[in-house]
Amino acid sequence: MIKYLKEYRFYIILFLFVLIPVVGIDTTTRAPRDYHLWDRVIVSITSPIQATISWSLEQLAAGYNNYVYLWHTRQNNLTLVDENRRLQNQIAGLKETEQENLRLRKLLQFQEKFKIESVVGRVIAKDVSSEFRTIRINRGELSGIRKDMAVITDDGIVGRVLRTTGNTADVVTMLDLLSAVDSIDERSRARGVVEGLTDDTCEMRYTVRTDDIQPGDVLVTSGLGGIFPKGIPVGVVSRVDRKQFGITQKVEVRPSVDFRNLEEVTVVLQVDSEPVLPTEKVSEKSHGKVSSNGKAPESGEHP
Repeated sequence: MIKYLKEYRFYIILFLFVLIPVVGIDTTTRAPRDYHLWDRVIVSITSPIQATISWSLEQLAAGYNNYVYLWHTRQNNLTLVDENRRLQNQIAGLKETEQENLRLRKLLQFQEKFKIESVVGRVIAKDVSSEFRTIRINRGELSGIRKDMAVITDDGIVGRVLRTTGNTADVVTMLDLLSAVDSIDERSRARGVVEGLTDDTCEMRYTVRTDDIQPGDVLVTSGLGGIFPKGIPVGVVSRVDRKQFGITQKVEVRPSVDFRNLEEVTVVLQVDSEPVLPTEKVSEKSHGKVSSNGKAPESGEHP
């Protein structure tokens, strides 16, 4: 017997390996009440093997699926990141365009209010020296801009054109020490000349000590000088130093224009269909000739 077992052991083992799964499958398809002793023994032997094989196959399938899923997820995440970055840039561009449109719309309304013919320019450079406070815009002689033309925004006075080229113009701002804007207190009608003082402050000079000027008063252009149209905001009085003696008083003015955030400006070409003349020229009125300082020329004087 043992001899035959040894001789045919390979076939016996092979038969058992074939028989065990068959019997196991057969027994697992029966109801529990149909199990016999032999069935229970076979199930007890084959169940761990089946569980191990099934777990291995499940883990292999899960690992493969997860790897493929994670790979696709990573690719999708990279795509979504690029899309999100593109949309954020697009939104930022649209917001900038919206803000620019709002500023240009205000400039247009300002032009219609004061009935001026003008050219809109963009600030492309600022003078960083301490001696001059100027800016450069991207419009010049080819756009009709000439020296001493007024430069404004919807907030108020910026300055005047200092020099020009074909496509650019340098503008000396009202913050410059050499700048001067003849102004009127909108409330009391007191008059003075606003000149540059610091990078963010001006001074109203030549005001009499008895003039009624108070902090918070709004200053506008008087129209004298032939450069700036009348009624353009200049600034707000921030401080008044009035002593008990002397002739004049010291008046500090905060400009109405925020020069630190200045982006677009308007160069005045004409007001009420009449050209705005430089200071060295004169303008003809219906009742005679008036010089650039607002006074009629004396007898025998030629403009």
